[in-house]
Amino acid sequence: MKTFLSFFRPAPFVKLAIAPEVLTALVEKGQIHATDFRCLDFGSKQIVWKIFLSLAKSKMNRLPIQLGKE
Repeated sequence: MKTFLSFFRPAPFVKLAIAPEVLTALVEKGQIHATDFRCLDFGSKQIVWKIFLSLAKSKMNRLPIQLGKE
């Protein structure tokens, strides 16, 4: 009976698959952060790296350029 009841205990983690576009949208909106999850394989880690690099690049491109003001 003890083994049967252990089946219903909540797991410490939920394993999900999420489309890169959905993850990108959640990160852009600040609804999920890099510290909220971890990648379980190298391919996923590469995708997440590209998402965060792309978002950082787009933020840098939106910054106003202030030349000569130091």
